[in-house]
Amino acid sequence: MATSVHPDGLRKILDDGREYALLDVRERGRFARAHLFLAINLPLSHLELRMRRFVPRYTTRVLLCDDDSGLAARAARTMEAAGYTDVSTIEGGVYNCTGSGFELFRGHYVTTYAFGLYVDQHYHPPRISPDELSTRMSSGEKLVVIDSRTEEEFRGGSIPGAINVPLGELPYRIHDLVSEPGTPVVVGCGAVTRGVLGGESLIEAGLDNPVLVLTNGVRGWELAGQPSEAGSKLVGQPPSAEAAALAVEAARSLAVDTGVESITPAELDRWRADQDRTLYVVDVRTREEYEAGHLPDAIWIPGGELIGLYEDHIATMNARICLVDDDGARSTLVASWLGRMGWPDVAVLDGGVHGHELAAGPRGEHIPELSRVDAAAMNPEDLSRRIQSENILVLDFADSSTYVLGHIPGAWWTLRSRLPDLVDDMPASDMLVATCPDGRLASLAARDLADLTHRPVAVLTGGTEAWHVSGRSLATGLTRTLGDVDDAAAEFVVREGDDPVTVRAAQRRMLDWQGELLQILQRDRTFSFPELPVLSRPHHRK
Repeated sequence: MATSVHPDGLRKILDDGREYALLDVRERGRFARAHLFLAINLPLSHLELRMRRFVPRYTTRVLLCDDDSGLAARAARTMEAAGYTDVSTIEGGVYNCTGSGFELFRGHYVTTYAFGLYVDQHYHPPRISPDELSTRMSSGEKLVVIDSRTEEEFRGGSIPGAINVPLGELPYRIHDLVSEPGTPVVVGCGAVTRGVLGGESLIEAGLDNPVLVLTNGVRGWELAGQPSEAGSKLVGQPPSAEAAALAVEAARSLAVDTGVESITPAELDRWRADQDRTLYVVDVRTREEYEAGHLPDAIWIPGGELIGLYEDHIATMNARICLVDDDGARSTLVASWLGRMGWPDVAVLDGGVHGHELAAGPRGEHIPELSRVDAAAMNPEDLSRRIQSENILVLDFADSSTYVLGHIPGAWWTLRSRLPDLVDDMPASDMLVATCPDGRLASLAARDLADLTHRPVAVLTGGTEAWHVSGRSLATGLTRTLGDVDDAAAEFVVREGDDPVTVRAAQRRMLDWQGELLQILQRDRTFSFPELPVLSRPHHRK
């Protein structure tokens, strides 16, 4: 049975240097309002689907927190039933921690955001303002503008003419994108971290071109009144042999400058055999490369996402991380930044994927809880027919943003974690049918519903995607909701259709938050970034 940890005891755990996973199991919107530093947001709604990837070792110390709403206790029961043996909840929730000297942080990706600000203050990569960039672009000056976010983020809105090269690929691909040494290269992202780290990575790689970091990225560009572009297809391509060779050479120097360690396959096997430590074997290449052939136990996290968005993938602090690619260029870059961020045991695998038996395709996930769901299945044709003649209530457990883009007509959006509080408020019906994009979360929700109601419960086979693929129409908008829509952060978010005043207010709040983040972190005393190394290429800072 899970124990309860007082916030004073939590402080001792965070400071002892051993492994732990601090999981905040509230929905993303509530988490973003106030959470502990280093807490990983793993909502109770999705817990079974993600917990084994985030916390792969069952004996890891797991610390669960909420806002004293009971979600942590429910999560503890789920994790213990799955086999986790060292699970605790934080007494009184996150708000109770302030009395023990903890600060509460707003937003998501706070650790990596703060790291970007810290790197910027230490290395001072050259800057360019949105207004200056706009002026130089309008004058016809030859520039290479890079957006270092994921392709999905890039397509959502970018600077016109920018080329998408994710952070982990940037030194690897840049030489094919600049044909003349004098051409300035401008690197930006959504706001700070991946732009700063991307620009600094090019400087450290010894790029002959002047490198400039766009102040506050796309957010700063839009706040300056400049138009962004949605749906751009300007994406950097895999490198030529010459460009890859230059990246490998730069990586060797970077490894020396930043103390990147490498391990042999035999040493990796010893790490694998150590039952007292968590090991993440991470392939940092592109999805296409990973699925063409990867180490069987490697998870796929593109290098830029592991640096800038690690909270979406791994949760065990002080774990071992072994990075894998094909020639060492990308894994060394990622290792250098993770080490500077404060991860204590990061290494690059000598030889990468070469010389190993490889698995192809995406890595499968074993989720035993799905096999234990005992709910009736209903295909799209049956559901469509029965909606016409029976009183069926369709419940959609997708993210609210996904529901807005497309849902089964008449379906109600709700959160799985809120079902105990909402089941009595559901409209009358003869049957409940659960759906979500792929059907997995809906299956778990159907199991919960069976314990909460006497109504028959079914699951839409293949989920809403199967409904759409079968040729049936989808409705849009946030039309029917059960419970608060708190599964997404709202304070800094700009939504399609927002008026300019609303957009600028959200962007200004983000900049204000950014300006005070490092000061709050210093007061918190939970964590401090290590002293950054002095690098050997200062002459490239133009």
